[in-house]
Amino acid sequence: MRRSSLLVCLFDLVALAGCPDRTIDSVTPEQGKVETKDIPTQRRGADILFVIDNSGSMKEEQDSLRANFGKMMQVLETLDGGMPDVHIGVTTSDMGTSAEDGTTDGSKFGCNGTGDDGQLRTAPVVTGRYIADDGHGAKNYSGTLDDAFSALADVGTMGCGIEQHLRGMERALQNPLNTGFVRDDAYLAVVVIGDEDDCSLAHQGLFDSSTVADTVNFACTSDGVDCDQPDMTTPGKRTSCRANDHARWTQTADHFAQFLKTQKSDPRDVVAAGIVGETTPFAVTTKNNVSVLAPSCTYAGPTGDQTAFPAVRTTEFLAQFESRSNSTICGADLQQGMVQIGALLKGKFGDPCFEGQVADADPSTPELDPDCSVSEVKRVPGGGDVELDLISACSQTSNAPPCWRVVEDAVNCSYTHTDPHLELVIDRGSAVVDPAIHIRASCVTVDPTGSQF
Repeated sequence: MRRSSLLVCLFDLVALAGCPDRTIDSVTPEQGKVETKDIPTQRRGADILFVIDNSGSMKEEQDSLRANFGKMMQVLETLDGGMPDVHIGVTTSDMGTSAEDGTTDGSKFGCNGTGDDGQLRTAPVVTGRYIADDGHGAKNYSGTLDDAFSALADVGTMGCGIEQHLRGMERALQNPLNTGFVRDDAYLAVVVIGDEDDCSLAHQGLFDSSTVADTVNFACTSDGVDCDQPDMTTPGKRTSCRANDHARWTQTADHFAQFLKTQKSDPRDVVAAGIVGETTPFAVTTKNNVSVLAPSCTYAGPTGDQTAFPAVRTTEFLAQFESRSNSTICGADLQQGMVQIGALLKGKFGDPCFEGQVADADPSTPELDPDCSVSEVKRVPGGGDVELDLISACSQTSNAPPCWRVVEDAVNCSYTHTDPHLELVIDRGSAVVDPAIHIRASCVTVDPTGSQF
């Protein structure tokens, strides 16, 4: 392999004062983009919490979620060793009229008390309040995993129309009825599915703000969201909308992001994902002579036109996580969003599949000559990673482990957008490795037209 004089830092981490004085194999100045892989050396579990909007407009989206759950799991099944050890729980956005401070507004507009109170749902086919499946035959449900999830996720459409997605998440992780769902040694993933924005309440009073349901619903927007145009009642488009950090009733998105991060000793072990409404366009319109939020999209569903509304607060919550996925619910099929979440989760376990087309450092030879640098690093919880040793490429003359190679894997990497579907393989032989050790790899990629990034 050629060696360039360009120095490349493998780790973009604050804790490291600088890059090791090493060169990355074959990285030339015009090949400026590298795809980085972070691969743990020990397989772990994942606790996956679904927070599903169970208000009246969600039937088609719930049906699509249940139909496409298997797409997410199919991605996870491509992990080395098969499906990981999972806990899968389902709760809803229905927190009734309750607020973070422990108060409620009683029963209003079909919303009652504390609603579902973050309780994980049960089903006859599942023993306990969540699915447990170690990927090797030990499970607590009858039938297939898809059927068990479908039973838990059949949440209906009778829930409160003031959706408190983030409080539902928070309460689910606090409610003593759900004890055992979260494990110390597993990744924690939260997936929000909803066609309206979060309206998690810090204080009571929103439900008493009007006797008109549409006005109460719009109060979630006017109280919980700030835009460049301060008047939220006049019809028209708004720009630069964001969560309101000084709201009268709603709790801040930051509060819930910080809460979720503290559920793990290392926040990098948390995954946040959503299939929600697009944040733009954001506009106010009128309905029955009162101000209402206009949908950000309208799409054809199985039973007619469907709408979704700008998820400004939910999107701001998701944006605060290093490992995140934000997909649109604006469509009749949630397959793409579920595959994306599966790929995100797989990445936490170490996704060796390349999203970009791996560059060939020497096109004059028939075999691919990747431009990669691969190292061992040690993870320090709450701190930076420490780089240990470089790992050499496997060669035809010497394959002594540890070494690495890039190979085609059209089966396990079928969900990537490149062809051929390539993955990074680490050969460690029979060595026993410290579970704190990760593999960090950086490989130069090109775009599908052949232009180097």
